[in-house]
Amino acid sequence: MSLKTANHFTDHTLPLDNPMLAFSIALGSVMIGVFLPVFLIGTCIGLIWLLWIIGRAKRVSDRLRVMIERESSVRAAVQDSVTLLRCLIDAADIPIVATDASGCVIHTNERSQEILGIGDSMAGRRFDELIPDRALHGLESAARSDKPGHARLALPIAGEMRQFDVSADPVSFSGGAVLTFRDITELSRAMTLKADFAANASHELRTPIASIMAATETLSGSARKDAQMTDRLIEMIANNATRLELLACDLLDLSRLEAEDQPAEIKQIPLEKLIDKVFTELQSQADGRELTLAFEHEPGLDEIITDPTLLELILRNLVGNAIKFAHQDTKVRVLVRRALVFPDRTIPVPPQLDQPMGMVLEVIDQGIGIPIAHQQRIFERFYQVDQARAGSGVKRGTGLGLAIVKHAARKLGGTITLESIHQVGTTMRIELPRCAAAGDSPDEAVSSIL
Repeated sequence: MSLKTANHFTDHTLPLDNPMLAFSIALGSVMIGVFLPVFLIGTCIGLIWLLWIIGRAKRVSDRLRVMIERESSVRAAVQDSVTLLRCLIDAADIPIVATDASGCVIHTNERSQEILGIGDSMAGRRFDELIPDRALHGLESAARSDKPGHARLALPIAGEMRQFDVSADPVSFSGGAVLTFRDITELSRAMTLKADFAANASHELRTPIASIMAATETLSGSARKDAQMTDRLIEMIANNATRLELLACDLLDLSRLEAEDQPAEIKQIPLEKLIDKVFTELQSQADGRELTLAFEHEPGLDEIITDPTLLELILRNLVGNAIKFAHQDTKVRVLVRRALVFPDRTIPVPPQLDQPMGMVLEVIDQGIGIPIAHQQRIFERFYQVDQARAGSGVKRGTGLGLAIVKHAARKLGGTITLESIHQVGTTMRIELPRCAAAGDSPDEAVSSIL
C-alpha cells in the first residue's frame, strides 16, 4: 500500500468507515431500545459496525507502520551506500576531483587535499581557478562535453614541479566530470636515470674498447717491428682491459645493491679483522704513493652486527678513493666510533639490526679535495669532478664508486655525508644505525636508554 493510498483511507474516508456515525447509531439504538426492545437489534448492529471500523483502522495503521519502517530502512541503506562510496573515494591513494556541469568543484577526496590543496571547503569554486594549467582546464572542459581525455602534465605542487598522469571522464548523471591524478614523478625520474645510466654505461664501455681496438690494429700494422711502440701499445691494452674489468665489477655490484629481492645478510663480525683485510688489499696502492693507512676505533668497539660484504664494499671504495686522491706522503685514516644514530624515515633498516647504538665510520684523507660546486653530485653514477681528479689510465675510476657506497649504506639503513675543502682534504662519513652494543661509559649508557 502506498502512502497516497494510506492517506486516502485516513483523510478521505467513506461513510461506512466513519466511526462517529456507527457510534451515534449504536448509542441512539440503546436509548430508544429502553422503550422499544426491537431497536436493541440496531444497537448490536452498530456495535459490530464499530468493531469492524476499529479493526480496519488498526490494519491500515499496521500497514502504514510497515511502509514507514520499510522506507526508513531503504533511506538508511541509501545513506550507508553514500557513506561507503565516500569512504572508498577517500581511501583512494590518488587525488580525485569531481565537478558539475558548470565546472565547479562538487566533491574531492583526502588525497586531493594533501597533494593538490583542493578540499571540500573549496566546493562551489570553479576548477579552472584552483590549478593554473591551461591543458588541465581543457581536459576538464572536454570531459564535461562528454569527451574523455588523458594526459601527462607537470603541475606546480608545494613549490616543486611534479609529473602527473591525469584522466578526465564525463559523469552523465550530473553533466560534470571526474578527474584523477596519478603522481608519476618518481617513475619519470627513474626512467630518466635508467636512460642516462644506459647512455653513460655505453659511453664508458666504448672508450676502452675503442682504445684496445686501435692499439690492436696498430700492433698488427707498422708498429709490429717497433719495440718501444709495441710496449706502449701493450701497456695501453692492459690498462684499458683493467678498466673494463673494474667497470664490469662495479656494474655488477651496483646491480646487486639495487635488487630488492636480495636483503642484507646481517651477522656479527670482528671489526678490526675486516679493516685489516681491506688494508691488505689496498696496501700496494698506498705504498706506490707513499701513503700510510691508519685505523683508529673506540675502545671496546671490537664487534658489530652488519653485512660484512656491504661494509667491506663501502670501505674498499672509500679507502681506495682516498688513496687515489690524497697528497703523496700523507696519511689515510679510518675512524670508527659508537653514536646514537637515528634512522632516516625514508630508508628501511634491516629488522635484524636491533642494537641500542649505531656506528659512525669516517675515512679522512689529506688530498686535493672536492670543490663545493661538485659536492652535491659526486654520488651520481659516472659523475667525476674533472679530468684532473678523475686521473688517467689505471688511476682513472669508473665513476661508480661513491654511487655504490651510497646504495650499500642505504641497504644497511644508513647514510653518507662528506666534508671537503679543496686542496686540503676530504672526510667521508658513514652513519649506520642499530649495529653496535652500548658502551660502558655513563654518557653512552644514558644514550642507549634514550
